[in-house]
Amino acid sequence: MAIPAVILLLGLLLAAVSAGVAQIRVEEAARSAARTLARGDDPDAVAQEVRRIAGGEAEHTVEPGTGTVTVRVTSAVPGPVAAAAGLRVAASATLALEGPR
Repeated sequence: MAIPAVILLLGLLLAAVSAGVAQIRVEEAARSAARTLARGDDPDAVAQEVRRIAGGEAEHTVEPGTGTVTVRVTSAVPGPVAAAAGLRVAASATLALEGPR
């Protein structure tokens, strides 16, 4: 009886670790993509940066503001337990645009 409980607990712990790693990846992807846009790079470079850091399954949106840009990145948490629960992580970053406007 104890073995199934241990396996379930291990699965939940691995899902939690996977969610933590995925959260860090989307946070870094959002920051890096916002820096890319703030420098004036094109949207293709932003998409490539998000894919490079957060993975190919990550999705991003860009919200321009008055002198700023906000990038939001979302991604599904990998792993069977997380997929069964539908876990997703999200992060956003806002930076001021550089150079002349």
